[in-house]
Parts: sequence; C-alpha cells; structure tokens
Amino acid sequence: GFPKGVLNLVQGGKDVVNSILENKDIQAVSFVGSEPVARYVYETGTKHGKRVQALAGAKNHAIVMPDCNLEKTVQGVIGSAFASSGERCMACSVVAVVDEIADEFIDVLVAETKKLKVGDGFHEDNYVGPLIRESHKERVLGYINSGVADGATLLVDGRKIQEEVGEGYFVGATIFDGVNQEMKIWQDEIFAPVLSIVRVKDLEEGIKLTNQSKFANGAVIYTSNGKHAQTFRDNIDAGMIGVNVNVPAPMAFFAFAGNKASFFGDLGTNGTDGIQFYTRKKVVTERWF
Repeated sequence: GFPKGVLNLVQGGKDVVNSILENKDIQAVSFVGSEPVARYVYETGTKHGKRVQALAGAKNHAIVMPDCNLEKTVQGVIGSAFASSGERCMACSVVAVVDEIADEFIDVLVAETKKLKVGDGFHEDNYVGPLIRESHKERVLGYINSGVADGATLLVDGRKIQEEVGEGYFVGATIFDGVNQEMKIWQDEIFAPVLSIVRVKDLEEGIKLTNQSKFANGAVIYTSNGKHAQTFRDNIDAGMIGVNVNVPAPMAFFAFAGNKASFFGDLGTNGTDGIQFYTRKKVVTERWF
C-alpha cells in the first residue's frame, strides 16, 4: 500500500475545506459538487496559487429527432434520467423533442416509465431507489410543486409513490411536458428522477435551447441521420457529447469535464488531463563538455 500519510481521509465542514484551500503545502485540489461550492473552491484555491479542477452542476439535454430509433431512444432516456434515481452528474434531465415525433415519443416514454418499480435498491426488481437524504427529498418535491404551479403538464407524478413504498426518501420517476426556459425545473439542476420535456420545431431550435442553459456538462442527440449528428457535434456547447449514447461519459482514457457553469478549471479528470493535473513538469537543458 501507500506509505503512511500519502492518502488521508479528512472530514469536516467549511473550516476544514478552507484549511485545505489555503495550505501552502497542498498544490492541487480536485472537487465535485454543486455550482456555488465549485465556484468557491476554484476561486479560493486559485487565489492561493493552487491548481484546481472543480466539477459543478449540470442540466444535460437530449435532442430527439424524428428519424431516431424510437424504442432504443425511449429506453435510453429512461436509463439516463431515472437510473441511480437521477442522482448523477451525467443524468438526462431535459428532452428537446422535435414536434413531428413528440406525441408518439411521449406516449411511449410515459407508458414505459410507469412500469418502473420504486423501492429498496438492494431488491433487483426495483429500478428507482431512495434519494440521499430527507432534506433533498423535500427539495425535489418543492421543484415538482413549482413545475405544476408554473403551468407545466405533469404526465408522471413521482410524489404519489410514497403511498406505495411507505417510509423512506423516495420520489418516483417524474415527467413534465410543456416546459419552457422560464421555469425553475428547466433552469436548475434538481439531481433527482425528474425529467422535463420541451417541444421544439427542429434540430436548430433544439440546439439553441440546449445552449441557453447556464450548464454545459453533457448533451446527446438521438438520430439515424449522419448530417444531423454532425450539425449537433459542431454547434452544441457541452464538454461531453453523445450520438445515440445514453450517458455520454467518456472512457477513462479520455478527459471528463464540462463547459460554462459545469466546470471551473483548465484540466479535466481522467485521461491525459487527469495525469497532467497532478504532474509538475520540468524542462531540463544540459550541455556537457
């Protein structure tokens, strides 16, 4: 194993974090968390001369084109949005579906989502497990309530699952239709099994919608058209992009990082970026006579 003192687990609140960020012997800090804290870690760490990579929030969009494979697309969106209870930074939380296929896609998506079982994650039949803690559950319920109050159409209501599963921090898979950019459920990272659907007229509008988010972690397009895929790749603002890939997290030998408010720093995690982040380079020039 490692020599004593190389790997340390240090627990605590803001005071502990500040002591790490301000300590002159610590040269690099890597962080994963919410946008406000990531921004604080980045600004404080760099102020004290450290190299910082701070991975922050996300609002990952998927664009669904009329030429997609409908069955695979629906299953892909469900897996991305609701697996792990939506508590992962690469989860799909917004679908921009082109009008031409919107009704058909939504009908199938809703029908398949209603089949998902919610409960103890140690039971293999359950697809959606509990949220991390009670305060987060209440926060998620607040977002669902705000979506209803703002006029979005609630197609699948995850609030009702409590009556079936009993005690626990459970919120079932939730789907909203008729969402727009003025709603908090579109703007904020909810970090839960809550999916917003925005109907768009074409690919261009879907790309514009995606790029209007302050976050730019991951984005996906479902299509069978290579030209659509190329247009998407060339114009989307996201750090990690997928074409018919449900969760566009790259293989470990590629860098992992978003853009805009999803990432603060210059070098991402994993791959050569990850190695360079923890490496201080030296250039040695020698001449012998």
